[in-house]
Amino acid sequence: MKKIYSLLLLSVLILCSCVKSEDPINNPNHSLDLSGLLTTPNSEFVGTYKGDPNTEPYYKNTFSDKMGYFIFDNYTSSYKTFGGGFTYTNKSDNKTPGYSNNSAIVSGGVNSETYLTANTSSFTPAIFHFAANVSYNIVGMYVTNSTYAYLSMKDGDQFAKKFGDGDWFKLTAIGLDSNNKEIGKVEIYLADFRDKKSVILDKWTWFDLTSLGKVAQVRFDLSSSDNGKYGMNTPSYFCADAIVFSN
Repeated sequence: MKKIYSLLLLSVLILCSCVKSEDPINNPNHSLDLSGLLTTPNSEFVGTYKGDPNTEPYYKNTFSDKMGYFIFDNYTSSYKTFGGGFTYTNKSDNKTPGYSNNSAIVSGGVNSETYLTANTSSFTPAIFHFAANVSYNIVGMYVTNSTYAYLSMKDGDQFAKKFGDGDWFKLTAIGLDSNNKEIGKVEIYLADFRDKKSVILDKWTWFDLTSLGKVAQVRFDLSSSDNGKYGMNTPSYFCADAIVFSN
């Protein structure tokens, strides 16, 4: 009987160990924490504009997370609104279409009400790097669609089509070393209508970045099957939270 109890205890310990190892937030060393950075409901970070409105449509700022691990690039428009790169927000409006709504379709973050929204382009790239120019092993992050992009793909709008057979919307993460050299990339589909699928992400989904290895910074690009004369028609927005890295 004692032997049986020992075997059962060993099985429980193994099971607990397996469950814990599958928890991407609690298992590695560090995770993005944005809690408490916003004290006003339904708000977002907007950087300071110090440029010349006649020649500079965007002014580059940066912001950090609560623990000071990450540095995010942020671009403020000449209208003194969020213009691109990253911002953080606690907005929860998943009903209103249009570019002025920076809410995630999920209406909240993974660990708190505050999460990241990104608008990435060649003019305002969404990039983060680690503080003090240190490199770490990147593990992954949670991603989902912004309300703006989600409703555009679901219903169509004045610029973009309603998604149908064969359409897709893809997020690519590019790992860079301390010399700004690309060392790898990994992709995830935020919407996928290929091969008889009809998926538009509407929940936080784990984006595994372990294949990038040790990185100094990560850049994010978006691509879509819906393109026009001036580039991608699908809104170039996505949301992210709980970025995890280890030493």
